[in-house]
Amino acid sequence: MSDLKKIFGYILSSKELEDSLMDVAQVISEKGSKATRTDCLKALSIYGIKEMASFKKGSLRLLLFYLKVVLKDNLISAEELNNIRYLKLLFGVKEGDFTKEKVFAAEISNLIKLQIDLIYKDDEVSSEEAIHKVNLQEAFGLNYDEFLSQSSKAALDSLDRTDDWIKIDTYITVNNYRKWEKEKGYSTYLKSSEDSSKNRHISQSVKDDVWNRDGGVCAQCGSNQNIEFDHIIPHSKGGSNTYRNIQLLCEPCNRSKSNKIG
Repeated sequence: MSDLKKIFGYILSSKELEDSLMDVAQVISEKGSKATRTDCLKALSIYGIKEMASFKKGSLRLLLFYLKVVLKDNLISAEELNNIRYLKLLFGVKEGDFTKEKVFAAEISNLIKLQIDLIYKDDEVSSEEAIHKVNLQEAFGLNYDEFLSQSSKAALDSLDRTDDWIKIDTYITVNNYRKWEKEKGYSTYLKSSEDSSKNRHISQSVKDDVWNRDGGVCAQCGSNQNIEFDHIIPHSKGGSNTYRNIQLLCEPCNRSKSNKIG
């Protein structure tokens, strides 16, 4: 269900929100994307509200309710994303507004964790799921670091179910990984002697792509001397031979790294 009028009709039928929010929902259920801020303020005038800034928490609560309805099918469609953008403009909601209100923090964290858990459930992230992650970040108005913080726990948990770090298609800081690794113990992730003997060969096509991406210089110091292809996640710790897990390092930087991640 993505039609704005229908969703707000559903919100009205739920009768779960306070009167002022229900009155605004009534306006949107009748006018859809043609509803204006003036229309909303007219409905709010009986509560003494004259500007949307005075209705900030109410706006966030209504938007959050909409997001919960949209996410019932665990996907944000293109139309639903456009509706979210429209509602943010209508209510004057900006990036970071949700995180500023502690009353919503736990609820939002649980919603995002559920979505990320579902994405990583089958280990390998599809292109549709990758887009969904991006849409989630925009929908909840989180910056990159905030969304990373919300999603990294689910990403790390997925390592218990996969033998290939790269399949989870996300960035996890070395510190977060080491904390997780300490909690779980090396036995959960280090390969057996049989696994460690797997082929470390990097295909020529991957080498070409990595060379072009890194500009033929060391990713750490920028040197163009004695360049080597390095596994970001070491091969001994499950790192694959894919484009996302290979970088260029000069010999000194590679030797100083040894078997560390990064």
